[in-house]
Amino acid sequence: IDMFKKAGWTVVKPPIPLIPDDHPLWMSSKWLSMNVLMLDEKRVMVEANETTIQKMFESLGIMPIKVNIRHANSLGGGFHCWTTDVRRRGTLQSYFD
Repeated sequence: IDMFKKAGWTVVKPPIPLIPDDHPLWMSSKWLSMNVLMLDEKRVMVEANETTIQKMFESLGIMPIKVNIRHANSLGGGFHCWTTDVRRRGTLQSYFD
């Protein structure tokens, strides 16, 4: 965490996940609510049922794109795990300089 703070990042504590206790999670945990996909600096894909993390992103000025991916959580993944970059725009840069 110190590395992020030294780089000027704001460290935010995530909310407790809302996934029900009876939802099957064979190879994962409820904390998959934190497994999101940043589309750019202002938009993030989040689980549609995780309203508390949506509110957290909204409070940071980031618009949540709500998509139901809870079925994938049972198999051990969320948005970041289930996607891959094909192409990115922009230049390579370090966020820790």
